[in-house]
Amino acid sequence: MKISFIGTGLMGCPMAERLLTGGYEVTVYNRTREKAEPLAAKGARIAGSAREAIETGEATVFMVRDGAAVRDLLTEGGSFPDLTGKTVIQMSTIASTESEALAEDVRKAGGDYLEAPVLGSVPQATEGSLLVMVGGAPELFERWGDVLRRFGPEPRLVGPVGHASVVKLALNQLIGSLAAAYSLSLGLVRRKGVDVDVYLDILRKSPLHATTFDRKLPQILARDFTDTNFPAVLLLKDLDLARSEATSLGLDTTALQGVREIVSRTVEAGKGREDYAALYEVIDPGR
Repeated sequence: MKISFIGTGLMGCPMAERLLTGGYEVTVYNRTREKAEPLAAKGARIAGSAREAIETGEATVFMVRDGAAVRDLLTEGGSFPDLTGKTVIQMSTIASTESEALAEDVRKAGGDYLEAPVLGSVPQATEGSLLVMVGGAPELFERWGDVLRRFGPEPRLVGPVGHASVVKLALNQLIGSLAAAYSLSLGLVRRKGVDVDVYLDILRKSPLHATTFDRKLPQILARDFTDTNFPAVLLLKDLDLARSEATSLGLDTTALQGVREIVSRTVEAGKGREDYAALYEVIDPGR
């Protein structure tokens, strides 16, 4: 089966490699060609354009920055290509309304559309243990199930197009909220001179504990956020999407506004490409 993969960055590269090791014939494309070249050494063919990649694959996976990038790549040359007999599998984090509009346009071009955003980062992408949330028709979910299982063992059909996208935004705003709350919590005990291990031992025995706290602790204690799993600038983008979605649904976003401000200041401090745990530096600046 021929699969094309567009977007071979931090997450896309290991995901495309998962397809290669699964025996698929893979064509890749990235606007910055250098990011696709490591995959060529592992058996992928590099397309010269997004249009070429789309025309090559029976399905094309998109793992790019945002909804605008997905649309720009799909309409490279000014319009949608003929997608008859082809499926677009959109895995980027985008707004539900963007996904719904893309689905409609893909159908008008003769193709099928699935949204399949994921939760997890580079280690999970490499292992094939991502949480894959799918929005679309059940028959398409079944048809492309084996491909989706290369990324995560148990893809979950959430509902129609738009539903998986909003679940992903609901989860990503939790990433920001948990990181901000944990940073403030750590800052409190550290500045008062409390033994961090004592605090963490109590936290781990409580229902307040989240496993992400332990994963981010070494970075925070070292104040070194250069080992990036999820860049702060992309978290900021997702928080803006979540805020817009929540506002459109009539929800109060006061809590989210505060988290968004902290992440924004992290990006403004020049740490946008570092891991989002760098927001600790805003909450508890080094002294």
